[in-house]
Amino acid sequence: MPPNFATVEKVSEGFKAAKGRIDGLESETQLGFDEMRKEVGVILRQLRAYGQSVLTASDRSGGYEGFWPSDVEAKQFGRIVFALAKGDKDALSEMSEAKAMGTTTNPLGGYLIPTELASWIIQKLGVYGKFRRNSQVVQLGAGKQNVPRVTTDLTIYCPGEGGEITKSDVKVDMVGLTAKKFCCLTAINSELEEDSLIGLGEIVGQSVVRSMAKKEDEIGFVGDGTAPYFGMRGIVGSLLAVDAVIANIVGLVVASGNAYSEITLGDFRKVVGTLPSDADDEAKWYMHKKFYYEVVYPLAETAGVANIFEILSPVKGRFLLGYPVEFIQCMPHTEGNSQICAILGDLKLGAFIGERRAMEIARSDEVYFGNDQVAIRGTERIDINAYGVGDTTDAGPIVAMITAAT
Repeated sequence: MPPNFATVEKVSEGFKAAKGRIDGLESETQLGFDEMRKEVGVILRQLRAYGQSVLTASDRSGGYEGFWPSDVEAKQFGRIVFALAKGDKDALSEMSEAKAMGTTTNPLGGYLIPTELASWIIQKLGVYGKFRRNSQVVQLGAGKQNVPRVTTDLTIYCPGEGGEITKSDVKVDMVGLTAKKFCCLTAINSELEEDSLIGLGEIVGQSVVRSMAKKEDEIGFVGDGTAPYFGMRGIVGSLLAVDAVIANIVGLVVASGNAYSEITLGDFRKVVGTLPSDADDEAKWYMHKKFYYEVVYPLAETAGVANIFEILSPVKGRFLLGYPVEFIQCMPHTEGNSQICAILGDLKLGAFIGERRAMEIARSDEVYFGNDQVAIRGTERIDINAYGVGDTTDAGPIVAMITAAT
C-alpha cells in the first residue's frame, strides 16, 4: 500500500510543534531555576550578614559581611562607644589612634572615633545617600559661607597672525550655604552592649548613618523649605520656586495628564530635550522604584520588543532613553496633580552639600536609665542647596517632569 504523504507530513509537523513546546518549557524552567538561585543567594547573604555580625556574641573573624570593612573595625567601634558610656578615660587613652573629628565637645561625649573609622562612616554616608553621592560636597570654613559657581566660561577667539588676543572673563556668582546641625538618637539594650561589641558597632553604625543619609535625600530631592526639611529647598522646591506659573518654568515639562496612565513616552523625551547639552554626559534619572515599574516599564512594553532594548537597556543597570536611573524612595509614587515625579540632570553641576562638620558620635547611659538602655547620638553640620534648576528663560543642569494640574 503506497504511503500517504499528506498524513506523514502532518505527523512530522506535529512532532516539530511538540518539540518547540518542549524547548519552550525547558527554557522557562531554566529561567525559573536561575531566579530561584538568585533569591536563595540573597537569603544566604542576609543570613550571613545578620547572623554573624549583628546577633552573634562571638568575636571570631571570618565570614563578616556587615556595615564595617571587617569584624575587627566593628568590634573596635563598639569598644569605643562602650568606654564612652563608662567614662573610662584610661581605656580611651589606650586607643592611641583615637583622634577628634569635628568641633570640640564635652569631655565624656567628645571622645570620637579613630580616623579610619571616621573615614568609613563618612564614606558610608555617600553609599547610602543618593543625593550626597551624586551632588557636589564642599567644605565650609565657617557656619555661613558663599561658594562660587561658574555661570559663563571663557570665550575662545582666533586672532590673525600677530593679532591681539581678546580678553574674556569667567563669570561667577555665589551660592549661599549656612550649616545647620542634623541630629539623630537611637537606643540599644545594655545586654547587647555587654555581650557583643561587634553587634553594638553594627547596630549603631547602620542606625546613625542610614538615618542621616535618608534625611539628606529627603531634603535634597523633595525639600520645599518648610519645617520638615529644616527650612531647606531641594530640587523639587527650587524648581517650583522659579515662578508661580508652572508654564513659565523652562526646566519643567508638563506631562500629558495628571494621572500616571496619561503620561507618555513622548513626555520623557521632552524632558531629555529640555536638558542642556553641557549637562548631558553625567546626567541621571531620579524617580521612585514603583513609578519606574508601574509607569516607565509599561511604556517600554507597549513600544514593543523592537524598542524595549533602546528604552530599558538590560546591559548594565536600569536605563531610560540612554540615561541611568536611580531609585529615590522619597520621590512620589502615587499620582497627584502638579506633582514632580521624575528628575533628570547632573547633580554635580547643580547641587551643593556644604559640610562644616562631618559625622560625630557620642553616647550616654543616663538618658534611658529607667529602661536600662544606652543612647547613641549622631550629629553633623551641613547645608543643602539645589541651585541648578534654571529660570524662566533657560533650563539648568537639573530638569524634571511634572504632572498636569487637572
